[in-house]
Amino acid sequence: MKLETTARILKSALTVVGRVVDKRNTIPILNMVKFADGAVTGTDLDNEVSVKLPSSGFDGAACLPLHLLARLVSHLAPDEIVRISTTDKGATISFSSGRYDLPTIDVGDFPEFTMAEAAPVVLDGQRLKKAVTFVAPFISNEETRYYLNGVHISEDAAVATDGHRLGWHPLGFEGGAFGKAILSKRLVDTLIASPAPKSALLGNGKVAFEMEGMSVRSKLIDGTYPDYRRVIPTMSANAARLVVDRRALLKLMARVSAMGAVRFGSGVTLAWDDARMAVAAKFDGGDGTARETLAVLQPSTGGTSTYNSHYLAAAMRCLRSEVDDDSFVVLMPMRGAHEDIAASLLTGLQAGRAMDEAA
Repeated sequence: MKLETTARILKSALTVVGRVVDKRNTIPILNMVKFADGAVTGTDLDNEVSVKLPSSGFDGAACLPLHLLARLVSHLAPDEIVRISTTDKGATISFSSGRYDLPTIDVGDFPEFTMAEAAPVVLDGQRLKKAVTFVAPFISNEETRYYLNGVHISEDAAVATDGHRLGWHPLGFEGGAFGKAILSKRLVDTLIASPAPKSALLGNGKVAFEMEGMSVRSKLIDGTYPDYRRVIPTMSANAARLVVDRRALLKLMARVSAMGAVRFGSGVTLAWDDARMAVAAKFDGGDGTARETLAVLQPSTGGTSTYNSHYLAAAMRCLRSEVDDDSFVVLMPMRGAHEDIAASLLTGLQAGRAMDEAA
């Protein structure tokens, strides 16, 4: 093989395909990327990413070690001309000031990701990317319930849940053709970091997306997604409601976390009335407490509830102003946290307001 391109182009392409190539692999060929047909390709057997490689010369095919090559070009000037040539003894990477010899593997050993019996799927790539980006933080890492380790594409929405929280975002197009597919986390991460898909193929438990300058192929998670609609609460007119400024709440949570008041899995308690919200948490390994208050933006019935602090912060980060109004996050409340602290703080606020009104 002979290839001539710039360090910038090569580095960018290797970064993209590297998203599906594990850094430590016991199968030698899976540490390699394939250069062929004007593109560079990487795979982990379940996912494949291929990126078109602009060049002033590209002839033949070869398999080179991804991580060695990526580290080398990362230390070259972006406009440096890089030349790669291969023989049956290995590969030579040369540039203006040096030459490096790297091992190769027979290109015929590189796994072929086939898409038998695949059919086109009509989709809105921008809407799909937006939906999976919203729900991705709620993908489960639990191996025993492997069917939760991805994003479920239903007829009208993208959904992800780990059993404690759930993210739902409308697709904005008819998703029935996906057949309730479950996209793996690695595929979801690749979609989020790539241009929006222009087209898709689906069939035989696999999906393929075509983007600008690249393509992605992946196996779908083989399983049945649970009926998530059963855990989505139906809010009655009498349900407790709370409206606060999202950015202000995120800053508040950051201050509480910075003081060591919460750790992963610990809770923060919210208590509110029609004017103020009180937030309470206890410090780890000590008797200290964190107490803050926040203005309530809309009159509401009072209430008290406790949530995992990290889950609550993650939900607030997702609910940005550019997110569709129909999107939502469901959080399961925690029990037995700091209701007494939050309630006493709220009572003090109410008493202070009463004194101010009397004066």
